Amino acid sequence: MNRLFHIAFVLLVFGFICDLSNAYSESIELAVGASETRLVDLQDGDLASGRMTLVGGSISFSVVNPDGTVLQEDTVTGLADFQFTATASGRYSFIFQNSISEEVASIAFNYNIQHYIFGFPQEFILLFAIVGLALIAVVVFIALSPKP
Repeated sequence: MNRLFHIAFVLLVFGFICDLSNAYSESIELAVGASETRLVDLQDGDLASGRMTLVGGSISFSVVNPDGTVLQEDTVTGLADFQFTATASGRYSFIFQNSISEEVASIAFNYNIQHYIFGFPQEFILLFAIVGLALIAVVVFIALSPKP
């Protein structure tokens, strides 16, 4: 019985940890006149935030929701941050366009997706699960301990 709880605990923690890694980072080289799009699937209520560091010229950056509405549109020269909450589930687009500058743009693009479950950040759900399993393990240990 004790071994079963250990296995269940390890599998549950592994399952949660596998989905917690929602930070992304990449470098994008954007030629003059070129555009690049990065797609990300979000659920309603997810919080997306990130930062771009641009070397060389200036670019246009926009975030488009699944129905085609532009949520954010900026001209980036140097460093820029963004943040938005997904209003619908679906595929969101990060669009980079180098139509302003006369030189190749090098972009360091980093973003994080924070998922919410029942209105709580996903990390809190993991914490609740670990505490709950620990309490169950203590109760089972006490119940199965030999009585003097």
